[in-house]
Amino acid sequence: MAPTSAQAAAEELTPGASAVTASTSDENRPANVVDGNLGTRWSGEGDGAWLQLDLGATRTVSEVKLAVYQGTSRQNVFELQYWDGSRWVTAYEGESSGTTTALESYEFEPVQTSRIRYLGHGYEGDGEGDWNSLTEVEVWSGSGDDDGDGGDGGGGAELPSEVLDLSDWKVTLPVGEDEDPTEIFQPELDGYSHDPYFTVNDAGDAVRFRAPVNGVTTGGSSYPRSELREMEEGGGDEVEWSSTSGTHTMTVREAFTHLPEDKPEVVGAQIHGGDDDVTTIRLEGSELWITEGDESNHHLITDEYELGTVFEVRYVVSGGEIEIYYNGRLETTLDHSDSTNYFKAGAYTQANCGNSSPCGSSNYGEVEIHDLTVTHGDGSDSGDGDQTTDETQAAVRYDWGTPHPISDEFDYTGPVDPERWAVPSGDFGGTEGCWPGHAENGRRCAKNSTVAGGILTMTGEANGDTGWLRQDMETQYGRWEIRSRSRNVGASGGTYHPLHLIWPTAGNRLENGEYDWVEYSNPDAQCLTSFMHYPESPTDEKERADLCPVDMTEWHNFAFEWTPDALVGYVDGEEWFRHSDGANEDRGNIQDMPSGHLNIQLDNFTGESGLRPAVFEVDWVRFYELTSSAS
Repeated sequence: MAPTSAQAAAEELTPGASAVTASTSDENRPANVVDGNLGTRWSGEGDGAWLQLDLGATRTVSEVKLAVYQGTSRQNVFELQYWDGSRWVTAYEGESSGTTTALESYEFEPVQTSRIRYLGHGYEGDGEGDWNSLTEVEVWSGSGDDDGDGGDGGGGAELPSEVLDLSDWKVTLPVGEDEDPTEIFQPELDGYSHDPYFTVNDAGDAVRFRAPVNGVTTGGSSYPRSELREMEEGGGDEVEWSSTSGTHTMTVREAFTHLPEDKPEVVGAQIHGGDDDVTTIRLEGSELWITEGDESNHHLITDEYELGTVFEVRYVVSGGEIEIYYNGRLETTLDHSDSTNYFKAGAYTQANCGNSSPCGSSNYGEVEIHDLTVTHGDGSDSGDGDQTTDETQAAVRYDWGTPHPISDEFDYTGPVDPERWAVPSGDFGGTEGCWPGHAENGRRCAKNSTVAGGILTMTGEANGDTGWLRQDMETQYGRWEIRSRSRNVGASGGTYHPLHLIWPTAGNRLENGEYDWVEYSNPDAQCLTSFMHYPESPTDEKERADLCPVDMTEWHNFAFEWTPDALVGYVDGEEWFRHSDGANEDRGNIQDMPSGHLNIQLDNFTGESGLRPAVFEVDWVRFYELTSSAS
């Protein structure tokens, strides 16, 4: 499909400069594409380099306009992609015309999305190369934007089971006979929806749970619900588990989207035990609370919650305690010992016709769930492919031997192990354990790295507070392997940069080098980059490698091998870069850093506010010493 001439559209959706990010750039920054100036540009090198525009909310998009740098002699090769809630989907694939430097329009079937991405594959025409350069980008909606008709969201999911894995759940709906609400079990649940009480939202990226004040309730309950209750594997019988045996985790990413009148209260997720709630996530107006038993206002998360704001809640239950995390940060720990527990999620409206008017289906509570996962373990493994025979681990495939004691399986709860890790110190900004962040942006704080449920969680907050760890060991040469993933948990803002790197012990990378073996500029990234900085290089010469696609929101095993002969990177056991030697008058051999240590960072490139909250999760970190036969 050839580009068409630029035409007027219903509404321009192009965001501001702070909402534009890229996987890579030189001095020509991503924000240049929305400054209205064809004389500035974004440039990113490499097949798979991308530029992303965050729209701030889900909108209908049917057209993207691009102005190509040197567009009369170059034909950019690219894809236009949209985020469907779980992955990037290509809406358009082709080339620019090669005849103009002005905006050209690329139209496609309308899609509902909150993010648009330009995925570059270099250029053709006057020669060819792997640079991707744009001077301006505009995003436009079609006439069908926000029509409110529901449906499949312009190419999104059509059934709740296409958004959430419902294999081990049943749903209870606010319809049916008095005190006997309808329940849908597996296998029927996989092909089931009920408009408007259990259906896919307009954007096609979440499941909508709605419960009206006049809905049918269960016997003994005064309030209606549309919610999931966890079941045994495959959706068989109702499951129960003990809070004192094993580790039980539920992670739910959701948003409250509507509250009932007069009594604006809705529960969105909970742990239930026996015949009563153990703890819930409860919204009362703009106040978001964690409850404990009958105490509805046990712990205040925020008093400024806005409807539609997506957040993540994580319950980790073990050893008679319930740890509750909000957007990756531990909010409270509850003592609880019982063997009749189970997880629930959805909309449990805390109002009825006796305390809320009007008494009808137009008066309701509503929650949209974007993601929902539950794990149960006995504490002996993480459940994430941690077997010693796993060939997706470089250490297994290449027989690296036994991990060094500095390694960490994160099989404990609380702060990181001080015998293995250094954390920020000082009291910068008035908080103990904080110091200035990357390039003086925000703060790096010890409080932003915690361990629970077998996972290290590094949290980046909206205010710029983020995490930083240094492995408490310096070495020249070695092998590291880390199982990690990341994701944004907020709706908008500047994005954090996750990294695994070897930082020189002496601290001067221009003299000693730096090995950034995992780096990407958005926690939701679909590509991975490495930067190997040469030692003895005053001009900071480096080697770069890119790998696409890699969904960085999913678990992967990332390994790095540093020997006297080479630097080698691996993803899921497969080699993806190898660099060696390269010394000349401007630099030393690339593998000749005198000494370094592992850092794990969630870097803030933005400032003290306006960040998009994110989490960087690590399942384990393993270090292997070189054997005497290693070369």
